[in-house]
Amino acid sequence: MTEAIYAELPLANHWASWVNGYHGFWQDLLGLTDVKSHSQRIEKAFGKKGKKNFMAAKSGADSFDFADQARKAVQNKATYVTVLMGHNYVCQHDFLKQPTADEFRNNMNAGFRLLAAGLPAGATIYVVGMVDIYELWLLGEEKKALGIIDCELLWTTTLFDLFPCTTVLSPSIAEEERLASRALNAAYNDELEKLVTAYSQNDPRHYWIYTDTVFNYGPAPASFVSDIDCFHPSARGQKELSRITWQAGPFGPSK
Repeated sequence: MTEAIYAELPLANHWASWVNGYHGFWQDLLGLTDVKSHSQRIEKAFGKKGKKNFMAAKSGADSFDFADQARKAVQNKATYVTVLMGHNYVCQHDFLKQPTADEFRNNMNAGFRLLAAGLPAGATIYVVGMVDIYELWLLGEEKKALGIIDCELLWTTTLFDLFPCTTVLSPSIAEEERLASRALNAAYNDELEKLVTAYSQNDPRHYWIYTDTVFNYGPAPASFVSDIDCFHPSARGQKELSRITWQAGPFGPSK
């Protein structure tokens, strides 16, 4: 249940999802990046027989949508659920609209309760801590959108609510405000880790795993950020996201 992905084309590119991405004839013909998603890695390791994919992600979704997404995972009897949420809470047009860490925890806990109560025995819930959005801002500063427009100029549209994440990207905010958003980013991750630890200790029917590998990753090359909006991960970024989360996850080489 990750947030919907924007990559090399100006729309949701499901082929480039770090979780459910795929690489078939058309992607190969067009020379698109093979992200080697978790889905692809699972097929390689365990085969395709009996395997079904379901994506509950919606563009713009966040923790207030998580319970509904969790309910769909339960309805589909998922045995491997990935969760990467919270970025749209840090990214707001107004600092006053950023939910507190307590509000974020309560929203996520509502979804986790549904997963714990309804998923099949033995299912794995893999929760990935959010990307460090401040680091994405630093990367975007080095880029030009479509190779011609400074990303900082593109980000001025946050002033008119035409572009997401005024609370991190806007050139008009002070550095201390940007760092406050980064602190909230880290606080959300702390709440996720605490929740996963609690469920891991109290839910013997399922496997609960948390990683903060993504937040602590860096510095990443500028190519990992989209050339369209200078903010969302590019297909190359999705590929690296898949790699590092797979290694840190339940099926990684150290497991």
